[in-house]
Order: sequence, then structure tokens, then C-alpha cells
Amino acid sequence: MTPSSAAVDGVPGVTRVALPIEVNSIESVNMYIVDDGAQVTVVDCGVWKPDRPDGGVSVVQEGLHSAGYDLSDVSRLVITHAHIDHYGLAGRVMELTGADLSMHAMTDLDCQKYRHPDTSMSQRRDTYADHGIADGPGEDGEHLTRWMPYLHSVVEASTRLRGRETIAIGGDEWTVLHTPGHSLGHVCLWSPRRRLLLSGDHLLPGITPPVTFERGFDADPMLSYLRSLQLVHDLQPELVYPGHGRPFGDPIGRIEAIMRNKMRRMQRIRRAVQDRPTTVGELTDKLVVGSMLGHQRQLAINETLAHIACLRYAGLIERRIRSDGVYEWFSTSDEPLEVTRLLGADAGPAGAPTE
Repeated sequence: MTPSSAAVDGVPGVTRVALPIEVNSIESVNMYIVDDGAQVTVVDCGVWKPDRPDGGVSVVQEGLHSAGYDLSDVSRLVITHAHIDHYGLAGRVMELTGADLSMHAMTDLDCQKYRHPDTSMSQRRDTYADHGIADGPGEDGEHLTRWMPYLHSVVEASTRLRGRETIAIGGDEWTVLHTPGHSLGHVCLWSPRRRLLLSGDHLLPGITPPVTFERGFDADPMLSYLRSLQLVHDLQPELVYPGHGRPFGDPIGRIEAIMRNKMRRMQRIRRAVQDRPTTVGELTDKLVVGSMLGHQRQLAINETLAHIACLRYAGLIERRIRSDGVYEWFSTSDEPLEVTRLLGADAGPAGAPTE
């Protein structure tokens, strides 16, 4: 599968190329080529392919050719977030092009995780043990283990973004939006003139990106995600170019649908813990329907943890520690759960790394 057989489309000055991934149920990731005169800015670059002689660079090269450019024309690489499906090939692209690598400063935490995966997995096991999930997903089900072969090298940003910067590309101005939630270091690129959002995984068509709790990252990733959705909602975009899937319109309707989905999930958790104190493992098994592979169960547990953190910081549930040291969760309030209440209150340390 090459870019010529995948989707290649765009608006003037912006070309979307669906790079084949075919890893862990992800078929492709979108690379965006933004014209900048004689040079080009690339947004996201796909994965390193260890089974190919060139590591998959030729696929990126063919995508650039479809927009009239060559790999040597790349002057800037913007990574929306440092998940390996978007970032895995970045080190090799930088070696070949000398391009500037622009990522949010918080992606340094992802780089640290990739340099020390055993530490990251040990922290995850400790978190699971706290919640009575003693066996965890197992080595084969460990999400990080499944992705590491597709990372060429760990490279930190040469330009560390913070959010609210303006990047001039090809006579157009793009605003960097820091949109934590799916990833603490996630950014979108926003063109006010075009009303166009390059959304990474913040907004996707048809599916809701996983928002998961991970020790050492965001203390309340769900609240961060809801606030990031509201930030984009307030800008009133008209067209979204996502990290996966085809471009789509009506982003306001999509945002509102995602918010409803997240609020329904949290309400289900509240109802479940009103009956009796409940562990995260029990909640995950009760609320997630169907059989899951190990890595899918891991994502489901981590997303349940994110919902739990949001409810706890909002003062709606609390935990107690059983005699065996396992956390159980119970309801502390009958107040209605409303998104305006969560967004309007200083509910917790959203966006702040946990210890």
C-alpha cells in the first residue's frame, strides 16, 4: 500500500496523504503537506517500518511527490503529539532533511517514557496493583511494548511549542493550540482565515480518541480534554483535517457529540459506585461490553481511570482503601453532573503532571 493507492486530497496549499500503518488495528495515519514557497512544512510523519529496507521513508517521499515536493524540500516537521503512529519516523526524517522538529514542550515526557520503557511499564503495574488489577495486561498486551518496534529513534523537539504561537507558512498564519487530553503534549494547528483545523487526534470522525490516565502525565486528563474541546468549539471551525480518517465538516456537532458521550460514561460510573464501593477493574468489566484483547483491555482500564480522576477532582466520588490496600470508589454527592459545572470550576490540576 502506497500513498498513490491511499487517500491523497486537500485544499489549496494543504495536501493530505494517508500513510499506511497497519499496526495494532490502526490502518493509516494522515500526513499533511503545507506549501511554504520553495520549501514545505510536514505535519506528522507516520511510523518506522522495521521490516522494510528504507524503514518506510519511500512512502513519505511518494506522498511529498504527490504534492510536487521532494524530501529535501522539508524545512519543518510539526508533530501534533508524540504517539508513535504520528512520531515514529520523525528521527529518520530529521536525519535525512535537517528539518526543524516542532513539538509541544510536554512531549519531553513521552521521550523520557520511550527512553525508559521498563520504568513506564513498572509504573503502570504499580497503578494497576493499587486498583486490584494484579495481573495487568501481560507483556503481549502491554500497549507500549507493541508500539516500540515502530519508533526509529527518540528525538526531542528542536522548537518547543507552548500554545498560542503563530507559525507563518506560505503566506498563511497558523495558530498553535495546546489541546491536552488524548496526549498531554497534543497540539492542533488552526488557520483563522480558512476556518480550518489540523486536529491530530483531538477530533476524529466517527470515533472518540482514547483519553487515558498515566502516572507521571496529566493528573486529570478527562477535564483537560473537555476544556480543549471547548477551546476549539469557541473558535467555530468549519473544516477539520484529522490525524486519522477523511476531512469532515460540522466540527461543532462532532464536539458536542463527544462531550455527550464522555458525560454519559461518567454518569454510568457514578451510578455504578452508588450501589456499592467498586474497584476500577470491576467498573471496566461492567461498563465495557464484549471480549477484549490484552492491549484493548489496558486502554479500557486507563480510560476508566481518567473518568474516575475527573469525577474525583469534581468532588463527586472518593476512594477508600481496603484492608488489602486496593482502592474502591464510592459516591459522595447527588449533585447533577453537567459539563458546564466541570468546565466552569477549578475542578483539579488538569494539565499538570502527576507524581
